[in-house]
Amino acid sequence: MWYSKQLRLVRRARRAARAQQHLLFALELEGIVALTLHSASGRLTIPIERAAGAQVVYTLLETLRDRRRALKTEAQQLREDWQESEALQAPTAFGRAEQPSADKNLAP
Repeated sequence: MWYSKQLRLVRRARRAARAQQHLLFALELEGIVALTLHSASGRLTIPIERAAGAQVVYTLLETLRDRRRALKTEAQQLREDWQESEALQAPTAFGRAEQPSADKNLAP
């Protein structure tokens, strides 16, 4: 159960990153005129030129691309860990059922 919950969280994060990438592509086409930074105590809006905006979008897209790659790798690792744990648990359950009983070995 733990693996499926973690995998679900990773997939949700990947979808969010993909949505952010699509939003950035749209912003890049329209052109960015300002950038707003948010913190716990306040907010700062910085006007930027169109050329600088393209560089900002490029940097953000690269960061999101790296984030998606990391999330994909994490999802693959979770799947592999889950499969490995299932493989380790499966033989012990079947191994007990297939062992011959002591009574059958004693019969002539």
